Amino acid sequence: MKWARGLFGAALILFALYGIKEVVVPVVCPPPRPPKPPVQVLVGNHFEHEVIRLTNQERTRRGLRPLKMNTQMMAFARNWSAVQSRTRMHHSRGSGYGENVAFGQSTPQAVMNAWMTSPGHRRNILNSRYTEIGVGYVNNGRPYHTQVFR
Repeated sequence: MKWARGLFGAALILFALYGIKEVVVPVVCPPPRPPKPPVQVLVGNHFEHEVIRLTNQERTRRGLRPLKMNTQMMAFARNWSAVQSRTRMHHSRGSGYGENVAFGQSTPQAVMNAWMTSPGHRRNILNSRYTEIGVGYVNNGRPYHTQVFR
């Protein structure tokens, strides 16, 4: 920084001696950085979000409050669907959640239809005590579905 002040002082003396009134100094600026994209935390895929939408549609149609997506429950449901895809379809034990599982349905509407025509699954979907939901979908050659409620 001292050298810059010294250079500036020397330039002033030269300007005064030679009567220079104006100097054009090219300024080199680095190119502007592109703005950083906003951080997005995407939880779930389109299939899972559509199951949540259809679940809430069934609930609101019957005067119930929609369920809020819970990111931890989404992770649990997706993991449980993955476990089932490697083993067999079965309910988890001791998860602390209400739970619906299914396999084989290729669309969100198909899995919702299967759950809504089953009394136990329908009871979970329409349980007024539940306020949160997580949905997991894994397809490793055959689709596996999990809904968890709290």
